[in-house]
Amino acid sequence: MPFPTRRGWSDIAAATVAAAVVSTCAAQRQELVTPASCEFAVYNLTPHALEIRMRVRRLSTTPIGALNPGEMLTSAVPCDQRRVWVVGIPIPSQVGARVSFSSVQEHVDLVAGERVQVALQWP
Repeated sequence: MPFPTRRGWSDIAAATVAAAVVSTCAAQRQELVTPASCEFAVYNLTPHALEIRMRVRRLSTTPIGALNPGEMLTSAVPCDQRRVWVVGIPIPSQVGARVSFSSVQEHVDLVAGERVQVALQWP
């Protein structure tokens, strides 16, 4: 086999670059697969407006919205989390007003294909 010419080297380089681009694109497509999402609905049955936060891991919470009394909020997380904790912090307490509780919380087990409900209430 003869040694490649200058044009031969450029053809080899172009083929190598094309192969790298194709393999990179294929790898990116595989990463775009997302796990199934499970929906949950949060109801505020307290007498105060609440900042709603969710927790799927032990130490961190994520704000997902705010609810007035009697309102509902929906959200979703990957179903592989299996359980989500929902915490409601009274908004009046955040601005110095008196409230009858510091927070309310409840958990719910997630079910694939169904929207589960959690009600935040204070006795």
